[in-house]
Amino acid sequence: MDQSRAGWGAAALAIGRPAVELAVQGPGAMPVTMSNHSHRENWFELLTRPLWGLAAAKDHVPDAVWEPLAATIARALDPEDDWYVGDLGSTSQRCVEAASVGWGLATAPEKLWEPLEPKAKDKVAAWLSAAYTTEVADTNWHYFPVFAGHGLKRIGVKHDPAVATAHLERMGEFLLGDSVFEDGFGGRVDYYNPFAFHTYALLHFRLAGDDRFVENAAAFARRFGSWFAADGAAVPYGRSLGYRFAQASLWGALAAADVEAVPWGEAAGYARRHLDWWWRRPMLDPEGRLTVGYSYPNDAVVEQYLTAGSPWWASKVFIGLLAGPEHPFWTAEETVPGPVVEAHKAARAVHVRDRAGHVTRLNGQAWHPWARNGQAAYGKLAYSSLAAFSHATPGPGLEAAVPDGALFLSEDGRHWRGREDSDEGTIDENGVLTIEWQPWEDVSITTSLEAAVDGWHARVHVIDTGRLLYTGEGGWCVPKSGHVAQVGDAKAVVTSQGLRSEIIDSGTGREADLIEPMPGTHLYWPSTVLPVLRGVLEPGKYVLKSLIYVGTE
Repeated sequence: MDQSRAGWGAAALAIGRPAVELAVQGPGAMPVTMSNHSHRENWFELLTRPLWGLAAAKDHVPDAVWEPLAATIARALDPEDDWYVGDLGSTSQRCVEAASVGWGLATAPEKLWEPLEPKAKDKVAAWLSAAYTTEVADTNWHYFPVFAGHGLKRIGVKHDPAVATAHLERMGEFLLGDSVFEDGFGGRVDYYNPFAFHTYALLHFRLAGDDRFVENAAAFARRFGSWFAADGAAVPYGRSLGYRFAQASLWGALAAADVEAVPWGEAAGYARRHLDWWWRRPMLDPEGRLTVGYSYPNDAVVEQYLTAGSPWWASKVFIGLLAGPEHPFWTAEETVPGPVVEAHKAARAVHVRDRAGHVTRLNGQAWHPWARNGQAAYGKLAYSSLAAFSHATPGPGLEAAVPDGALFLSEDGRHWRGREDSDEGTIDENGVLTIEWQPWEDVSITTSLEAAVDGWHARVHVIDTGRLLYTGEGGWCVPKSGHVAQVGDAKAVVTSQGLRSEIIDSGTGREADLIEPMPGTHLYWPSTVLPVLRGVLEPGKYVLKSLIYVGTE
């Protein structure tokens, strides 16, 4: 990918244009995909989410894209039109896309507003005004009316500023400390911090000059680099990974707001390498549209609210284009990060970038029961930028449970469970993360995790069980195609396509094995193999120790 500012503009157009070309054909052209929203709401996502990138790249976007886009948005917001997206209800999905419309009007009014006829303008203004005062979910959604308000201000529509102020004050109540927000009380700390809370804070500052959350965004950015591998991959963790390269939007948001949280060569480096990494993934369909999935099309690994239009949140990565061509975000020489051990207690995690540049996340947070695949996305013990992770699928055996990065337990050797409810861990001065969890009333486990910059990490589990338990602990998956394995009594090693994955039992009597997880369960590769350790525990107290490695050969 061309990493110049012009190259980014071309990339924003390449991602946004295929979505627009489909969306302007109307709701009937929208593919039917799994979703807990209505088909009309799904179409509205496809229509409006590309605006985050297209508005920032507006000078690179031809009128042949803008003209039908503006006309279709006007139709979608006209209650008398067959394409009307619908009225705004309390916590409606339409509230989310109101922010996209507001953002587009605030940053590209000459493209989306000025060409409209007076009657169409009145209807757009009325719908967006209703969105500004509609009740939203008590989460990061509080930013959506704020951005609707930015659009109203830019087009000269009166609105009560106290509404946005109240939403922003509520956002402040979600601050856990140490630059971290929880996504609603009890919510998890994940990519919604960088691509929602902190990105929106910086864009709000650019549009309104309100810096109340800017220092939080800058402080988070100073830690956020440890989430990225030297090759550009962000360590996959948490929900909404189907938004793909939205993961790096914070770096561009810093440039858009001209906030130098880290040296510009560092911020630019993370953003450029991240886009390069994604540009090498098979994430597009034959028409050039983003698919539902992560590294490849796969709707089995996304949440219940992702639709065919949802992935265009990824367009937020391009907001760095709001920084002019002379900005150091474009001119600075990028720097490549070295090894680091970054403990972040508020995020309940330790990120370790090894000497080869790969990131392991030691994870203290527990599962998210609301989200589809919430146990896999949040509840595993470790996550990897090089080897990602797998989701479980219904069926018997470890092949369906897929315990990569995790310890799984079973009463019968067929039906498995991992960590779900638990505390969220403590981190000591050496970066050792300790978690207590209780998968059954009579089973208590204390797990300690420690990673090193040589690509290894260690897990120690102190298990006190009142029942017979089968145990299955996984290392890291590698691609199945072309793999070569060596399995001994207490050690399993598998190599494939330049990767090596290894798991060793440290004298606790478990047997090594290699399993073939159910195809389609992994974020990176359609088919994988996984080295595991198996054991059986009678009632009593045990200490299980293992060493786990993944790296490039």
